[in-house]
Amino acid sequence: MIKEEITTVQLFYLINEFLRKHSKDYSDKEKEFILKNCAWGRKKVLVPDILRQIYDELGIVEESKNVYNGFIDLLAENFDINRNIVEIGGGKIPTLAKKIALRQKSGTITVYDDKLITTKTLIQNLLLKKEHIKKDKILKNADMLVAFMPCDGTETAIHLAKENNLDFMIAFCEGSCHNEIFSPMEENWEQSMIYEARKAVREGKLGNLEVEYMKKRYQNPYPVIYNKR
Repeated sequence: MIKEEITTVQLFYLINEFLRKHSKDYSDKEKEFILKNCAWGRKKVLVPDILRQIYDELGIVEESKNVYNGFIDLLAENFDINRNIVEIGGGKIPTLAKKIALRQKSGTITVYDDKLITTKTLIQNLLLKKEHIKKDKILKNADMLVAFMPCDGTETAIHLAKENNLDFMIAFCEGSCHNEIFSPMEENWEQSMIYEARKAVREGKLGNLEVEYMKKRYQNPYPVIYNKR
């Protein structure tokens, strides 16, 4: 995932400098995790989001192995991205939304996440909302919803797509945040969410539910779901 020309020393320096500039945006526990695992992307394409977003922000990710690019390619293959899109759970850094915004020729993308480290952006068609979105949110002027590994936000994203009659694409995470409820956590959580998505698509008259994977290039074993009208 990390560019081969980036040495371990350079990698540690870049991440250390990033954390120094954003010292108030990450907890001590998060900073400890980031520094301890800063080289994770040397061996793995799929890494935790807190690392993945920093790698991308620093520009040290091989573009051909950038999982965000893979998701956007899949999105653009199945939908027109030149419209008003809402992203649920963009994370601390709205990496996916930035990339979508830069590829849009028209329309906007609005990110909702109470963990965003800033709501300022120089990208005119990118709107950042530092708030926790609820299931009963009315998404005015929205045409589509996306979510990339939103964990707890997966069910909310499915519900919002149904209630607002929106096309959607959602990439699942490993479901580890649900291990107290589902066991074994991954398989049962995935099947439960796919069931909810099929039900939402049927009841919301959003067409059919499609399930795809990004395993080969991006080492991502978790499903990506979307509707097809």
